[in-house]
Amino acid sequence: MYIRKVIKQNKGSSQKYTEYRLVRSQRVGKKVSQHTIITMQDIKLPKHQWMDLAVAIEARIRGQQVLFIEPNVQKEAERWYNTFVNTKARKSVVIIGEKKDYENISISSVANHHPRTIGAEYIALNMFLELGFEDIFRSLGFPQNQIDEAALSIIGRVVEPGSENATFTWARNQTGLDTLLNTDFSKLSHNALYRITDTIYKNKEYIEQQLRQKECTIFNLKESIILYDLTNTYLEGMAKGIPKARFGYSKEKRYDCRLLTLGLVIDELGFPKRSKVMEGSISECKTLKQMLTYLKDPQETKPITVVIDAGISSEENLQYLREHGYDYICVARNKPIDYEQLDASQFVAIPNKGKTDIYSQIFKTEKESILYCQSAKMEEKEKAIQEKFCSRFEAELEKINNSLTTKHGKRKYSYVQERVIRLKERFKSVSAFYTINILQDDDKATEIIYNCEFQDELDVKYSGSYCLRTSHLNLSNDEIWSIYMMLNAIESAFRTMKSELQLRPVRHQKEKRVEAHLFITVLAYHIVNAIRYRLKENGINSSWNTIRKIMRNHLIIQTSMQNKKGDTITILNITIPEDIHLEIYEALNLNPNPIPRKVSKLKLV
Repeated sequence: MYIRKVIKQNKGSSQKYTEYRLVRSQRVGKKVSQHTIITMQDIKLPKHQWMDLAVAIEARIRGQQVLFIEPNVQKEAERWYNTFVNTKARKSVVIIGEKKDYENISISSVANHHPRTIGAEYIALNMFLELGFEDIFRSLGFPQNQIDEAALSIIGRVVEPGSENATFTWARNQTGLDTLLNTDFSKLSHNALYRITDTIYKNKEYIEQQLRQKECTIFNLKESIILYDLTNTYLEGMAKGIPKARFGYSKEKRYDCRLLTLGLVIDELGFPKRSKVMEGSISECKTLKQMLTYLKDPQETKPITVVIDAGISSEENLQYLREHGYDYICVARNKPIDYEQLDASQFVAIPNKGKTDIYSQIFKTEKESILYCQSAKMEEKEKAIQEKFCSRFEAELEKINNSLTTKHGKRKYSYVQERVIRLKERFKSVSAFYTINILQDDDKATEIIYNCEFQDELDVKYSGSYCLRTSHLNLSNDEIWSIYMMLNAIESAFRTMKSELQLRPVRHQKEKRVEAHLFITVLAYHIVNAIRYRLKENGINSSWNTIRKIMRNHLIIQTSMQNKKGDTITILNITIPEDIHLEIYEALNLNPNPIPRKVSKLKLV
């Protein structure tokens, strides 16, 4: 064998390109013909080592060993041998049924290679198809190669979250998803995932609408309750090319980075309905109307209850909900119930899943029900927070006070006053309940006198209590509280996207690319939530991270060997699923052997 350089030209074009072929000469009668064993594009060796490479590949195919071969040549020979086996196996495959087939093989030639993960990919791909992603993309005019790339982009985020570049590496070296899709990711271009992600995002509204309809049909969703909330994520780099990226309050405490805000509407079972990327510093109150406008179906007459948190429950938004026929449940921004109105004899205990009971009292007005809730566990937690903040605030005041008596302490009244103002801003959650007087002599501060004058109001603030407002006038204490607790579903969705699907950080520096990245994460969450919903129905409540780790060691693998005639036999098979794999497959009603065993017998020529 030897490597031959070939100059080729595209049809209908003057453009020329170079490829390399590993060829073998063979005499047939009086003629000598050359047979191409494999076409090679990117040989990672200098030209003077090509002969050694050809010898090493031939030896690997024949199941022989080459002595005194350099490590880099051996590594490159192994890479092209795997390519040879994969290419030939796809072209000459025999599927074995019940028939037994015996071969006389060399045991020393048996080798396992090309292991690929397949467990989590199989689960995700099945849900990808069940949710109708393939049909949606086909209706948008995607050719099959783009549908496969879209599946890779979304399922890659589900199974092995990372950047497009990381997904590209995963697709070529780690996953068996291409085998499940009956395609080949070894020739995937570097920019394919960026292009398909952009194309998917261009059709965002249509895709979300189709997914919503499909999920309602498959899971019989009522959509009588919808939950809405916001979260933000930070961007690496300066992000100057992203106008929406702004500095602001970061839930991840990344005040050094620009932020983007993701608004998400889901139902009580966690199925997403609508997502939108907004400015990083946007006010939560201003976003509710546009999200609900998109979801509003003119033909839909059933009542819908919107559940929102305190950050969105402005009076303007609540008035909007009333005017457009929505019911609502939210946390009151202030406490509309005076402490004197409470009557302990009227408290109703709300069971809290084995935890400390929630004690509640309901008050009704003409338009609303107001539910006062108090939790002993939350009170204990808030009292600890109150004590910590107050002790720190007083300690800092004492620090300023002590500096007034030191030899080199700055005692100018305006300077001390500024220090106190800044301190009150740092501890604004408790400082408003203190009175602070700065005594002075001429222009010098002499002493700071402080006192927690409004201790009762401070105790009420940290009493572990809150008030829920709702337009429902006929719901019980338990029903109001239970519906509001559904907001945990959207918090869970954000946690899943951030920690399990790597919503953050975002490394792109173009606005459309950033929004596309976030949208792919939302589409991945559709799949994850649907899988977990099915598993919960069958008593499996594990997180997606746990499921992903469990399925990681279900593999597809190739085993090659040489028979007595010198032919290479390759078996493509999946590992036998373990009991824990079978439990998950059974819960999802999946065949534990998604790929039938494939055997190929490869001759050298």
